[in-house]
Amino acid sequence: MKTRIPILGLSLYLLTAGLTAHSSAQSPEAKPITITQLFKRDNPEDKNKDIIVQRIELAPDSAALPHVHPGMVTGYVVSGTLEFQVAGEPLLTLHTGDTFFEPPGSKHMVARNPDKSEKTVLIAFVVNPKNQAVAQPLEGHAH
Repeated sequence: MKTRIPILGLSLYLLTAGLTAHSSAQSPEAKPITITQLFKRDNPEDKNKDIIVQRIELAPDSAALPHVHPGMVTGYVVSGTLEFQVAGEPLLTLHTGDTFFEPPGSKHMVARNPDKSEKTVLIAFVVNPKNQAVAQPLEGHAH
């Protein structure tokens, strides 16, 4: 089992459908990033938080805008390649089977599928404050 747990974030900003994504290879009608909520429940250890599992697909050559996650994110690359960077950390290239971790409040600067022909699929496990979006746009970065 490969594990990469640098103090950085992947969420893959990806984690909220409300975030705007960028793709140079997709038409304006195409959705370069698709987020599907697979599971959500109250956190039995903290009534002020939810436990959420999301499946995130990044179309070929697509990327998310910089964003921040109010909760903790742990992710797994199911397939493909993901370029991933949290503010203050080096840019990582993650592959199938790699994992990532983002502490609460991480500024997710890069979440990009560099492949020109294959999609990237991620699973994100999130412990998030109740009634908050999983990801929020980073100030100063237009949609």
